[in-house]
This record gives sequence, C-alpha cells and structure tokens, in this order.
Amino acid sequence: MKIPILLLASLILSACQSMHSNDPSQLSFRVPAGSTLSLNKAVEIPAGKTHVYVQSGRVGAESDGNLYDLGCRLNFKAFGPRTVNPEVFNIVRTADREGWESRPNIYFYSTEVFLASEKNTDVISMLCRTWAVPPSFNFSYADMEQTLGNYFTFAFNFPAPAKQ
Repeated sequence: MKIPILLLASLILSACQSMHSNDPSQLSFRVPAGSTLSLNKAVEIPAGKTHVYVQSGRVGAESDGNLYDLGCRLNFKAFGPRTVNPEVFNIVRTADREGWESRPNIYFYSTEVFLASEKNTDVISMLCRTWAVPPSFNFSYADMEQTLGNYFTFAFNFPAPAKQ
C-alpha cells in the first residue's frame, strides 16, 4: 500500500517541476544572469513623470495606450522633464505577476525587469503589462521585444555549452 502512494506522490511532485527554456518566445523562458537591456535611442521623460511608455514600437503617453495590448514603461527615480540617453542596463532580477484587475472581467499579466546602471542613471525597472479577458493571454520576452520596437534590445547571456 505504501509503495503506490509513494509512486503517486513522486509523480505529482515531478509534475510540479518547472521546465525552463532558452527560447525567449516560450513562456517558460527565464532570463539568465548577466543579461542586459539596451536603450538604443534617447527618450524624453515628460514633465511631472518618472517613466517612458512604449507600446507597439512607439513612445507615447501611457494614458493614450490600449490596456489590452502589451505596453512597457521604463521607470526612473527622478521626475522629468529630461532626456535619457542610450545606455546598456544590467538586468538584476525579474518578477512575473498576474491577477485580477477587476473581478470577474479583467485579468492582468505583468513582467518587471529590475535594472542597474553602471553610469549611475537612476533607472529602476522595465514593467511590461497587459489586461486580458479572464485568463486568456500571457506574453513572452519575444512579445516584449516586439512591443519595445527599436527603442530597446534584450541581450540574453546564455551559458556556453559544456565541452565534451
């Protein structure tokens, strides 16, 4: 009797293991240590704001965006107006979240990429987020790259293959 229970328990536990992928288009992708996010063009932080918003490859006002389309905001500590020049930011860690924005009609998905600057730019993070009709859509890093257009580029630091 104990052996079938142990087998069943081990099967259930092994099914809970996360399967990581090295493909940014997969939802199971995890950003490897040492990866970066590059700001490729100078961007303007508007007066009274602490972020730059990008949706569909264009910089604009977050209030003009479509909440049901993926949008990303680069967050800073200091208020604008000011210009942030191109720079490569180190990815410190990431956090995925999902939950109800307004139950039972609107669900949200978000990925926050926490950043650090070697030039002491006051960057905090890149937060990408979308709303969905419960729960029907999530997004990948490849989707984020498409949304960011040519303003931002991820460089993922994949480990070198083991020598045999």
